Amino acid sequence: MEYRCLLWDFDGTLADTGSDVWNSLMYAARRAGGAIDDLYMSDDANLADPMDEIMRHVIPYPGEAYLETFDEDVRVHYRTLNDFSRTRLYPGIQSMLNELKEHGVRNIIVTNKPEGALSRILGSKGWANLFDDWICPDSIPGREATKVEMMAEIVRRHGIAPRQCLYVGDTFSDIEAARTNGISCIAVTYGDGDEIALLSRNPAYVARDIAELNDIMTDTVIHARSMI
Repeated sequence: MEYRCLLWDFDGTLADTGSDVWNSLMYAARRAGGAIDDLYMSDDANLADPMDEIMRHVIPYPGEAYLETFDEDVRVHYRTLNDFSRTRLYPGIQSMLNELKEHGVRNIIVTNKPEGALSRILGSKGWANLFDDWICPDSIPGREATKVEMMAEIVRRHGIAPRQCLYVGDTFSDIEAARTNGISCIAVTYGDGDEIALLSRNPAYVARDIAELNDIMTDTVIHARSMI
Protein backbone atom coordinates (compact mmCIF):
# COMPACT_ATOMS: atom_id res chain seq x y z
CA MET A 1 0.00 0.00 0.00
CA GLU A 2 1.27 3.46 -0.94
CA TYR A 3 0.47 6.04 1.74
CA ARG A 4 0.50 9.61 0.45
CA CYS A 5 -0.78 11.39 3.55
CA LEU A 6 -0.11 11.10 7.28
CA LEU A 7 -2.89 12.43 9.51
CA TRP A 8 -1.65 13.23 13.00
CA ASP A 9 -3.35 13.73 16.33
CA PHE A 10 -1.50 16.48 18.23
CA ASP A 11 -1.71 16.09 22.03
CA GLY A 12 0.01 12.93 23.22
CA THR A 13 1.00 11.88 19.69
CA LEU A 14 3.14 14.62 18.16
CA ALA A 15 3.64 16.72 21.27
CA ASP A 16 3.80 16.47 25.03
CA THR A 17 1.27 19.14 25.99
CA GLY A 18 0.12 17.86 29.38
CA SER A 19 1.83 20.43 31.61
CA ASP A 20 0.35 23.37 29.73
CA VAL A 21 -3.15 21.85 29.70
CA TRP A 22 -2.91 21.32 33.46
CA ASN A 23 -1.80 24.95 33.76
CA SER A 24 -5.10 26.11 32.24
CA LEU A 25 -7.09 23.73 34.44
CA MET A 26 -5.26 25.00 37.54
CA TYR A 27 -6.08 28.57 36.49
CA ALA A 28 -9.77 27.69 36.37
CA ALA A 29 -9.52 25.92 39.73
CA ARG A 30 -7.95 29.01 41.32
CA ARG A 31 -10.76 31.14 39.88
CA ALA A 32 -13.16 28.75 41.62
CA GLY A 33 -11.33 29.31 44.91
CA GLY A 34 -9.65 25.92 45.01
CA ALA A 35 -6.90 23.71 43.61
CA ILE A 36 -6.75 20.42 41.72
CA ASP A 37 -5.73 17.35 43.69
CA ASP A 38 -1.99 16.69 43.18
CA LEU A 39 -2.39 12.92 42.84
CA TYR A 40 -4.98 13.37 40.11
CA MET A 41 -2.68 15.76 38.22
CA SER A 42 0.21 13.30 38.40
CA ASP A 43 -1.38 11.18 35.63
CA ASP A 44 -1.77 12.88 32.23
CA ALA A 45 -4.23 10.15 31.21
CA ASN A 46 -6.75 12.03 33.38
CA LEU A 47 -6.70 14.86 30.84
CA ALA A 48 -8.95 12.66 28.70
CA ASP A 49 -11.66 12.78 31.40
CA PRO A 50 -14.81 14.85 30.79
CA MET A 51 -14.67 18.35 32.25
CA ASP A 52 -17.23 17.56 34.95
CA GLU A 53 -15.04 14.68 36.17
CA ILE A 54 -11.94 16.89 36.20
CA MET A 55 -13.80 19.56 38.19
CA ARG A 56 -14.74 16.95 40.81
CA HIS A 57 -11.04 16.87 41.72
CA VAL A 58 -11.01 20.58 42.58
CA ILE A 59 -10.65 21.00 46.34
CA PRO A 60 -12.93 22.34 47.70
CA TYR A 61 -15.46 21.16 45.10
CA PRO A 62 -17.30 24.19 43.68
CA GLY A 63 -20.49 22.26 42.90
CA GLU A 64 -22.17 21.11 39.69
CA ALA A 65 -23.67 24.53 39.02
CA TYR A 66 -20.15 25.95 38.53
CA LEU A 67 -19.28 23.63 35.60
CA GLU A 68 -20.12 26.08 32.81
CA THR A 69 -17.97 28.81 34.41
CA PHE A 70 -15.12 26.37 35.05
CA ASP A 71 -15.20 25.16 31.45
CA GLU A 72 -15.22 28.70 30.10
CA ASP A 73 -12.28 29.73 32.32
CA VAL A 74 -10.26 26.77 30.99
CA ARG A 75 -11.12 27.71 27.40
CA VAL A 76 -10.23 31.38 27.82
CA HIS A 77 -6.92 30.66 29.52
CA TYR A 78 -5.85 27.98 27.05
CA ARG A 79 -6.80 29.99 23.97
CA THR A 80 -5.57 33.44 25.01
CA LEU A 81 -3.41 33.42 28.18
CA ASN A 82 -1.41 30.19 28.10
CA ASP A 83 2.13 30.72 26.78
CA PHE A 84 2.64 26.98 26.03
CA SER A 85 6.14 27.20 27.48
CA ARG A 86 6.22 23.50 28.37
CA THR A 87 4.71 22.11 25.17
CA ARG A 88 7.32 20.22 23.15
CA LEU A 89 7.48 17.79 20.26
CA TYR A 90 8.45 14.31 21.40
CA PRO A 91 12.14 13.64 20.68
CA GLY A 92 12.55 12.29 17.15
CA ILE A 93 9.22 13.58 15.84
CA GLN A 94 10.64 16.60 13.98
CA SER A 95 13.22 14.56 12.06
CA MET A 96 10.54 11.97 11.26
CA LEU A 97 8.24 14.64 9.83
CA ASN A 98 11.07 16.08 7.75
CA GLU A 99 11.98 12.67 6.34
CA LEU A 100 8.37 11.92 5.44
CA LYS A 101 8.12 15.27 3.67
CA GLU A 102 11.34 14.56 1.76
CA HIS A 103 9.66 11.41 0.41
CA GLY A 104 6.62 13.34 -0.79
CA VAL A 105 4.31 12.46 2.08
CA ARG A 106 1.93 15.14 3.36
CA ASN A 107 1.79 15.68 7.13
CA ILE A 108 -1.58 17.01 8.32
CA ILE A 109 -2.77 17.59 11.89
CA VAL A 110 -6.30 16.47 12.80
CA THR A 111 -6.92 17.48 16.40
CA ASN A 112 -9.62 18.36 18.91
CA LYS A 113 -7.50 21.32 20.02
CA PRO A 114 -9.06 24.74 19.24
CA GLU A 115 -7.66 26.28 16.05
CA GLY A 116 -6.55 29.48 17.78
CA ALA A 117 -4.52 27.55 20.34
CA LEU A 118 -2.98 25.23 17.75
CA SER A 119 -2.04 28.12 15.45
CA ARG A 120 -0.42 29.98 18.36
CA ILE A 121 1.60 26.91 19.32
CA LEU A 122 2.76 26.16 15.77
CA GLY A 123 3.64 29.80 15.16
CA SER A 124 5.45 30.46 18.43
CA LYS A 125 7.42 27.20 18.29
CA GLY A 126 8.34 27.50 14.60
CA TRP A 127 6.60 24.22 13.76
CA ALA A 128 4.12 25.43 11.13
CA ASN A 129 6.39 24.58 8.20
CA LEU A 130 6.53 20.93 9.32
CA PHE A 131 2.91 20.48 8.24
CA ASP A 132 1.01 20.78 4.98
CA ASP A 133 -2.30 21.54 6.66
CA TRP A 134 -4.21 21.23 9.92
CA ILE A 135 -7.83 21.08 10.97
CA CYS A 136 -9.58 21.62 14.31
CA PRO A 137 -13.20 21.34 15.50
CA ASP A 138 -13.79 25.07 14.90
CA SER A 139 -12.06 25.13 11.49
CA ILE A 140 -15.34 24.41 9.68
CA PRO A 141 -17.61 27.49 9.84
CA GLY A 142 -20.95 27.20 11.58
CA ARG A 143 -20.40 24.05 13.61
CA GLU A 144 -18.12 22.13 15.94
CA ALA A 145 -16.73 19.28 13.84
CA THR A 146 -16.02 15.79 15.17
CA LYS A 147 -12.85 13.84 14.35
CA VAL A 148 -14.88 11.78 11.88
CA GLU A 149 -15.97 14.96 10.10
CA MET A 150 -12.50 16.54 10.23
CA MET A 151 -10.90 13.49 8.61
CA ALA A 152 -13.57 13.42 5.92
CA GLU A 153 -12.97 17.12 5.22
CA ILE A 154 -9.20 16.60 4.85
CA VAL A 155 -9.75 13.71 2.43
CA ARG A 156 -12.11 15.91 0.40
CA ARG A 157 -9.92 19.01 0.58
CA HIS A 158 -6.76 17.25 -0.57
CA GLY A 159 -8.38 14.90 -3.07
CA ILE A 160 -6.80 11.83 -1.47
CA ALA A 161 -8.41 8.40 -1.27
CA PRO A 162 -8.90 7.22 2.34
CA ARG A 163 -6.82 4.10 1.62
CA GLN A 164 -3.87 6.40 0.86
CA CYS A 165 -4.06 7.99 4.32
CA LEU A 166 -2.67 6.73 7.61
CA TYR A 167 -3.82 8.22 10.91
CA VAL A 168 -1.60 8.35 14.01
CA GLY A 169 -3.34 8.76 17.36
CA ASP A 170 -3.28 7.84 21.04
CA THR A 171 -6.94 7.26 21.94
CA PHE A 172 -9.54 4.64 21.02
CA SER A 173 -11.75 7.38 19.57
CA ASP A 174 -8.95 8.19 17.09
CA ILE A 175 -9.04 4.62 15.79
CA GLU A 176 -12.83 4.60 15.57
CA ALA A 177 -12.91 7.92 13.69
CA ALA A 178 -10.27 6.73 11.23
CA ARG A 179 -12.04 3.41 10.69
CA THR A 180 -15.34 5.19 10.01
CA ASN A 181 -13.56 7.02 7.19
CA GLY A 182 -11.88 3.88 5.83
CA ILE A 183 -8.46 5.05 7.05
CA SER A 184 -5.89 2.73 8.64
CA CYS A 185 -4.51 3.77 12.02
CA ILE A 186 -1.27 3.61 13.97
CA ALA A 187 -2.00 3.54 17.70
CA VAL A 188 0.71 5.07 19.89
CA THR A 189 0.69 3.96 23.51
CA TYR A 190 3.19 6.54 24.79
CA GLY A 191 0.51 9.26 24.79
CA ASP A 192 -2.34 10.26 27.08
CA GLY A 193 -4.90 7.62 26.10
CA ASP A 194 -6.02 4.45 27.88
CA GLU A 195 -3.78 1.72 26.43
CA ILE A 196 -6.22 -1.13 27.11
CA ALA A 197 -9.09 0.70 25.41
CA LEU A 198 -6.77 1.72 22.59
CA LEU A 199 -5.56 -1.80 21.81
CA SER A 200 -9.05 -3.29 22.13
CA ARG A 201 -9.95 -1.46 18.89
CA ASN A 202 -7.41 -3.57 16.95
CA PRO A 203 -5.46 -0.82 15.19
CA ALA A 204 -3.52 -1.75 12.06
CA TYR A 205 -0.21 -0.87 13.76
CA VAL A 206 0.94 -0.23 17.34
CA ALA A 207 3.93 1.89 18.42
CA ARG A 208 4.93 1.87 22.08
CA ASP A 209 7.57 4.55 21.65
CA ILE A 210 8.98 6.91 19.01
CA ALA A 211 11.54 4.34 17.87
CA GLU A 212 8.78 1.85 17.05
CA LEU A 213 6.78 4.59 15.33
CA ASN A 214 9.80 5.47 13.22
CA ASP A 215 10.24 1.80 12.25
CA ILE A 216 6.61 1.61 11.12
CA MET A 217 7.02 4.77 9.07
CA THR A 218 10.19 3.44 7.47
CA ASP A 219 8.74 0.02 6.66
CA THR A 220 5.21 0.95 5.58
CA VAL A 221 5.50 4.49 4.21
CA ILE A 222 9.04 5.50 3.24
CA HIS A 223 10.14 2.22 1.63
CA ALA A 224 6.93 2.07 -0.39
CA ARG A 225 7.43 5.66 -1.58
CA SER A 226 11.06 4.93 -2.47
CA MET A 227 9.95 2.18 -4.86
CA ILE A 228 7.75 4.50 -6.93
